[in-house]
This record gives sequence, C-alpha cells and structure tokens, in this order.
Amino acid sequence: MNPTESEALSGWLSTTLGWPAVESFRRISEGHSREMVIATSSTGERVVVRIEQGGVFGTDGVLESRLMTALHAHGVPVARVLAVDETGAIIGRRFFVMEFVSHVPDAPSPVNDFIGVLHAMHGIDPTSGALGDLLGASNVSSAREATMKQVRRWRDVYRSSSKTTIALLERSAEWLESNAPDGDRLSVVHGDAGPDNFVHDGERVTAITDWEFGHLGDPLEDWVFCIQMRGSRALPKEEWFGRLADITGIRIGADVWRYWEAFNYFKGSCANLSCRALYENGTNPAPNMAIVGTAVHRVFLRRLVELGVAV
Repeated sequence: MNPTESEALSGWLSTTLGWPAVESFRRISEGHSREMVIATSSTGERVVVRIEQGGVFGTDGVLESRLMTALHAHGVPVARVLAVDETGAIIGRRFFVMEFVSHVPDAPSPVNDFIGVLHAMHGIDPTSGALGDLLGASNVSSAREATMKQVRRWRDVYRSSSKTTIALLERSAEWLESNAPDGDRLSVVHGDAGPDNFVHDGERVTAITDWEFGHLGDPLEDWVFCIQMRGSRALPKEEWFGRLADITGIRIGADVWRYWEAFNYFKGSCANLSCRALYENGTNPAPNMAIVGTAVHRVFLRRLVELGVAV
C-alpha cells in the first residue's frame, strides 16, 4: 500500500472495527493474486486485510469473501470475514478484512490433518442454502458438467487477456471438454489446495487460506493439484497417494491423473495470461506480473504439448 491508501484504510478500520487507532501495517505476502497486510491496533488486536491487485487471474475478492463466510458457517476452518469493501471506494481497490488466525509457521505441516479437513469439506452438500446460491448449484447437475464449465471459464479468461487466438489453448480446451471425467461427487473445490495454502499449529490445520479459485466441481481436481503442484515440498508423490488412500479411501488412476494434470496446466496457462495483460496496460506493473504472464505461461503451455493434449 502507498501512504494515501494506508491513511484511508487506517481511518476506515478504526471506524468499522471500533479500534482507537491503527498502530501499524505489515505486508505478509508477495502473492500474485492479492496483497496481504496485517493491521495491528493500538490495543494489540490484529486482523488481516486481503486487497485486490487489479483482478489477477480473473478472480474476484468479493466472491472469495462470500465463499469464506459460507464455508465458515459450515464449520470449515477458514478465517472469519469481519468486513468487506465491495466498491473499492475506501482505498481505490476492493478488499476484505478477516480475523488473524494463530499459527506456528515453522512447524512441519500436519499433512494427515489437512487431508482429513479437505476431504470433510468435499463432503459438504454444495447445492443447498446460501452456499448453493453462491456457487450457482442450480445450474449444474453433475461433477462432469461443473468441470466443463471450469474449462470454459478459463478459456474465457485467456481470451479476454490475449489479443490473439492461441491455438494450443483452444485445442486443449476442446480436449478437456471432450474427456471430462464423470466424477463421483459434486463438491466445493478449493482450486489451489496444498501445504502453502493453509496455516497450522504444528498438529492441526487452523485455517485453509487463499480461496480466490474456489468453485463447484470434482474433488479430484483438488487432490491432483495438491500432489502435482504444491505437495512435493512436503511429501513425495507416492507418499501422498498412500496417505490419501489410507485416510480417505481415494485412489487416483493413471487416466484420471493425466486429465487433471492437463487441466491444471491449462488453467494455469490461461490464468497467467491475465498477469501479462495487467502488466502491459499498466494496471499492475509489478515485475512478477510480466514473468508469470510470459515465462511461466509458456512452461505450462509446453507441458500441455508434452501431455499430448494441445495437439
């Protein structure tokens, strides 16, 4: 945040949360999608402010905050959302405020507990009440249909971010729609699940974080993404498979793995193009936007070719 944003946010937090004053702000994340700031009051209270950065990855912080609120009501360990600026009028960017969740950052990740927590979340009925309304469940009849909707969503993100048609992505989208698995269950899907996106006390997950990709879909999307993209720093792939089978009974066949591996590279390649667009038009001129939107995008695109999907 710049000084003008900090001053405006300080006054708003004091009024909204009833704080005497804001003592300090400290940025805690250099993540691509959101700026994350710890705000501390003069009495020592802390909250986390999650701030939009131009609509990176085609995601929406307001929808993210609403999903977190709905999941919190279902008992999922997520930070409680305290306040939201849905207009961007306060600091010129939309943001939401959530409770600070205690955690032990240097302790080993409690992988088994995470697997159990994510599996329990996948078991929530995503079609009823406020959660179903938020996720548009009335418009989706099966996990396969939800998957195809996600393929189209990410194709649309790429198309809106690119001035030219990218044939490899068009062909990948066609393959992914044609080969979408039936799926056993329609669930809430995190979309970016893994050890980097939860906090814990060394034994238990205290909060699953980073819900910008949350949607209705097939829970196998989460498991393959976790093992493929985020889990390697915690456990080898085969050990993930073993623990997943032992704790949940889920076993991932080779064909299903290939599908979701391809889906994740397609999603990443499409989403990353939004970073290039935001960098080029000056909305978000951070150097990492240029890197993600070019080099990382191409790495993912190359993997789609190697998987035989983008041909």
